[in-house]
Amino acid sequence: MVKKEIIEEMIELQRRVDRDRRQYELDAWMHLNLSIGQLKSLFFISNRGTTSLGKLAGALKVTPTNTTGIVDRLMKRGLITRTENPEDRRMLFLRTTPLGDELIGELRQKRKEHMVELFNRLTDDEAAAVTKSLKIMVKIIESQREDTTK
Repeated sequence: MVKKEIIEEMIELQRRVDRDRRQYELDAWMHLNLSIGQLKSLFFISNRGTTSLGKLAGALKVTPTNTTGIVDRLMKRGLITRTENPEDRRMLFLRTTPLGDELIGELRQKRKEHMVELFNRLTDDEAAAVTKSLKIMVKIIESQREDTTK
């Protein structure tokens, strides 16, 4: 069992890394003419490939009625499409457009460039240690995900 003090230190260090990443992303998003709700929605739709209005509303923790305005504004900007499900016309499919994919791709590329900049400051030994630690975390995350799907 890992000591409580070590866990607390790891959590604090992860919080500091996350804070830098969030601040960098916020700076990259500031030039966009999108609200946080629109940006969250765009990422959610992009990450799912195709989703429904109800699933988006659930992810945002709002009612589908509240989500309609966000979806309408994203559609007006040409970032997403909304199509009827041919099997159930009451259900709508949401997808990103090529323009939406391009915007998400640019934001992800900026995040990657920032991380490359940070990782380039590591020595080879430090990079190996970070890689080993991240592999361990991914292994734990994947095993936890497998446990919850059983």
